[in-house]
Formats: sequence, structure tokens, C-alpha cells
Amino acid sequence: MSQASIKITKFLKKNPRYSYNAPTLKKETGLKINTIRSELRRLHEKGVLHKETHGFYRIKLDAETLYCLENPPTLLHGIMVSMDLVQKLQKGIHGITSQKCNLEDNGFVFKSNKRFVKSFYFRDDVDRLVTITVHEKGRVDVYLNCSNRPVTFFEFREILVYVEAKIDFLGFFSNQRVVQFGMAKDFKEIRLEGASCLTLRIFMDNWFRVYNKERLGVTRVEQHVRCNVGVDTFVSLFERVFLPTVNGHREDSFDDVV
Repeated sequence: MSQASIKITKFLKKNPRYSYNAPTLKKETGLKINTIRSELRRLHEKGVLHKETHGFYRIKLDAETLYCLENPPTLLHGIMVSMDLVQKLQKGIHGITSQKCNLEDNGFVFKSNKRFVKSFYFRDDVDRLVTITVHEKGRVDVYLNCSNRPVTFFEFREILVYVEAKIDFLGFFSNQRVVQFGMAKDFKEIRLEGASCLTLRIFMDNWFRVYNKERLGVTRVEQHVRCNVGVDTFVSLFERVFLPTVNGHREDSFDDVV
């Protein structure tokens, strides 16, 4: 195995939960991008890496990565975050004053029910669509549609910060809350036989489902929840789910300090 392959696999084994493409690995390893692409193809042909969509690769599970890996990881999708403007939008065109913010100049399109909407792909990833809706009374909804490429907890935080920068011209926000989200586990080695989908609706807005997701070639176990939870509380909850523990303490905690 070449030194470039060793460097790439060493990095991927330290980050077994995530998939990476060549540009990202270039930043992390310092290797030339053409070298990375060649090595990724070779490692995939040797069965070391699993190739995903749009040029992303992930290390395959082995004894070295198993000890720190939740397999499969809990992923998030279908997330809706709502927030309110600290200073309510004053009366103006369709309830939104152009003096406060020119939404159309910032790529928003006027829709029915006095709403302005803007949709875009997060960093040009066609499987991660963000839709921002500005309502006339100052409520802003952010919806992340990423069922074909669910996000980890860390990626959700990164996307939320990215979106907030897109709408900072609106001013300051308050009462940031998660009002909808889905959790999923994708099993690559398991497939439903017989029934292709099993669904259990617990309440009107809460259901559990197991089905074969043919596009990704996985069996997905997912739960959709309607809620009203502050973003800080939501983040704190999933920190406990995703961050690893060492001797019962999270690595970034100070529980062992007297």
C-alpha cells in the first residue's frame, strides 16, 4: 500500500461515521487531488472503501474501527426549525416592509398566503435541500430535506449555522425551536423480505417505519416526530447521543476535575 493510501485510510479509520469526497480529503490530508482520486478508486477496488453517491467514500467496518463506531449511526433528516424575529416585520408589501429587508433581492420568491420562500442545495449537494420560508408576521421556518443523504448531529449544526448566515440580513432571532425531525438508521447488510414497508402510527404526527430504501440499497429504520423543542435543548440531547464517552464521561466534559 502506498504512503498516500496509508494516509487516506488512517484518516478515514479515525472518522468511520462519515463519508468524504476528494476535495474534502485534500484539505484534511494535504495530498494532491488527482492522487487522492486515484487512491480512492484503488482502495474501493480492493474492498477497503465503500463508494457512495456523488464521489463520496467511507471506510468499511473492521475490528480497528468497530470499538468507537455506533453501527449504524443515528442520522437526522426532515428537520424543521422555526424562529421569530426580535423586531417584528412592520406593515408593508404583503406585510413585509422593503425598508426592513428586500427579500426578492436576496433570492426569495413571493408565494401565496403572504410568504416569501427561498430554496437552495447545501454546498451544491443535490441530496440536501434547504427551504427558508419568511412569514408576514416575522416567523421564519427552515426545512432541511435530506432523506437521500441524512445528516449527522455535527452536520446538522454546521448546516444551521450556514443557513443563519444566509438570513442574518433579517436581524436578530428569538425562540429558535425544532418543530419536526426524523431519525433514521440505515442497515446495509439487512433487507426486508416479503413486505417492503412496515409502518406504525403512534399519534397523528408521530410514526415509526421500517422499509427498503432502494435508491441507497439499505433497509431504513426511522421515526418521525412533531415537537416544539428549543434548538439548544435539541442540540444538548443529541450531544449525549453522538459524542463518545470515555470511562462514563464525554471527552469534552470536566467531570473528572475536582
